[in-house]
Amino acid sequence: MKESDSVFGTELDRLKKLLTVGKEESGEDSPEHTPRTASFYNLLERPGMHIGRYKLLRILGEGGMGVVYLAQQEHPVERRVALKVVKPGMDSASVIARFEAERQALALLEHTNIAQVYDAGMTDSGRPYFVMEYVEGLPITEYCDQHKLTIEERLNLFLQVCRAVNHAHQKGIIHRDIKPSNILVTTQEDQAVPKMIDFGVAKAVSQPLNERTLFTEHGQFFGTPEYMSPEQADTGSEDIDTRSDVYSLGVLLYVLLTGCLPFDSDTLRDGGVEHIRQTIRETDPKTPSTRLTNLGDKATQLAESRRTEITTLARQLRKELEWIPLKAMRRERNERYRSASELADDIKNYLKGEPLIAGPPGTIYRFKKSLRRHKALVAGVVAVLIVSLIGSVVSLIFALGQARARAQTQATADFFDEIFTQANPNNKPGEMITVQSLLDTASEMLEEKLEERLVDEPLIEASIRYTLGKTYSTLSDFKAAEPHLRRTLQIYKEQLGEEDLNTLQSMLGYANLLYRQDRHAEAEKLAQKAVRISRRTHGQEHPMTLDAMIVLGMQFREDGRPDEAYPIFSQVLEIRRRRLGDDDVLTISPMAHIALIHSMRGEYDKAQQMFEKIVGIRRRILGEYNLSTLTGMNILARIYRKQGRYDDSEQLYIKTIEYKTKNWGEDSMHTLVSMHGLAMLYTDQDRYDEANELFEKVIN
Repeated sequence: MKESDSVFGTELDRLKKLLTVGKEESGEDSPEHTPRTASFYNLLERPGMHIGRYKLLRILGEGGMGVVYLAQQEHPVERRVALKVVKPGMDSASVIARFEAERQALALLEHTNIAQVYDAGMTDSGRPYFVMEYVEGLPITEYCDQHKLTIEERLNLFLQVCRAVNHAHQKGIIHRDIKPSNILVTTQEDQAVPKMIDFGVAKAVSQPLNERTLFTEHGQFFGTPEYMSPEQADTGSEDIDTRSDVYSLGVLLYVLLTGCLPFDSDTLRDGGVEHIRQTIRETDPKTPSTRLTNLGDKATQLAESRRTEITTLARQLRKELEWIPLKAMRRERNERYRSASELADDIKNYLKGEPLIAGPPGTIYRFKKSLRRHKALVAGVVAVLIVSLIGSVVSLIFALGQARARAQTQATADFFDEIFTQANPNNKPGEMITVQSLLDTASEMLEEKLEERLVDEPLIEASIRYTLGKTYSTLSDFKAAEPHLRRTLQIYKEQLGEEDLNTLQSMLGYANLLYRQDRHAEAEKLAQKAVRISRRTHGQEHPMTLDAMIVLGMQFREDGRPDEAYPIFSQVLEIRRRRLGDDDVLTISPMAHIALIHSMRGEYDKAQQMFEKIVGIRRRILGEYNLSTLTGMNILARIYRKQGRYDDSEQLYIKTIEYKTKNWGEDSMHTLVSMHGLAMLYTDQDRYDEANELFEKVIN
């Protein structure tokens, strides 16, 4: 491009002259500013005026170098467009360079999720403008919150953004200002479609967009500090590559997950430009789960906008999910994802339950990946249970803060390293490794190594014991579970107090165990206490209070006291329905208990209608093979049997048995429960040979 050329169809010298009109009139070069004159005002476009074939309707936004109008194109086609025109009185060289850069950047890009450029030209006063696709939508964060998108729905929307950024990178363009307001979400054929706009600070990777690009002026940085990579904040560095956008995508994902920025805006901007640069370059952001749990009451509202509860959201973040934005936001760019495409791949890994690229290099995660790859090494559901066990410990480590996390992670990793050694068939040839044997090994090792491994770390001990106790309970080994759950409750009471959420959760776990041991009076007393403390400390509608009420209601229902249980479940249902909506999995939990009460009372039509809705929601949200879905299917099959709908009942029992067998094997407790139900159905139909065959499988 020649020095005199311009994509707007005029010479650079004329553009410079036109863009400086009004400076002298506005008094910018004089010690005292004077009001703008009428001639300067006449240069400004206003709604109702025309620029070429475009009628200006209203101002959509205004930036440092230009104003964006909503305009109506009148020919050759009629459509609404976004028209961006440079402001008068700007520094002509840098503004023109950036303006041309944005136009050329957008012209290179053809992607569903990037706003399209239609036209470019000059206003009557000689200032450049260009016309692009008008995106009628909301910033991505506002859209997600307004529509209460779940974490999974937000991740799927974010994937589209990653693909758009990757397309730009393949065309040699870095956006350099990725933030929610530059990603608008519109609806097309009932589908949410994000559109990237504003490549005004874009940079060409392989070659300059024009010969007058002035992005790297000393003492300035372009972009938004909250979303800016460390190298972009370092104005002395001109070596900005696509990984700078990967960093910004990490910040965006952080906000989509938690509803807050990794660095608080007020704190970041308090202290001026140098403080911003120092913070971005030298400070590691808090983990998303930590940032979320420090928000107090606001965290509950953020969880509601994601159709979940704060405890569920924090638990979800504390595991693998928060590793993804943290890897994208590494200060050293060589430690980030290599591309927006690789970041997208890891999002897909998470959604599919596969090991993450972002996984930490420690012992725990390596074993998790090994178990997922080699599930055949351990029997039954060992792999799933051990992964759950490790996740619990990792969650607590994150909750305790990064300052102590490394030492605690290593101590815990060493502990589980020894346990997992027992799962290697090469060490015990011919011996079947089971859930029970691994749990027994872990329990023995915990007692033997307690002083050595977990000295002065009672909360880590409590976390390990709680998971061991819950897993023993899953296997109905209540005797083995009790010392772990009792000790867990004791530690939490001593370390955190009775009002802490960890203490209340362990109180409920222990109450459930007592009930399963037929110690009903003790169980009811403990559940009542948990409800009372949580209600007083955290409020009637807090998730922990509702969980405690569910446990108490279950005890009443299973004790044959449905009239006492019904109002408890109804109250929980009303609160969760109001806060989370009808289709949330937490909402349908009390609904299921109410349906069971209807079944107990012989009100099978009511129970059937409710469980059909429950199973439908669980299938859609949790999947066909999820245990909660299959449990609901089993109950619905039993209700059909009670209604005399034998064909419907048989088909559902057979499907449930098929799915449970695939998941856990024919001899698992879950599968045998459904086999027993089908045997009872055959008995009702006088199909005794088929019933006896199933009863024998259940008994043996």
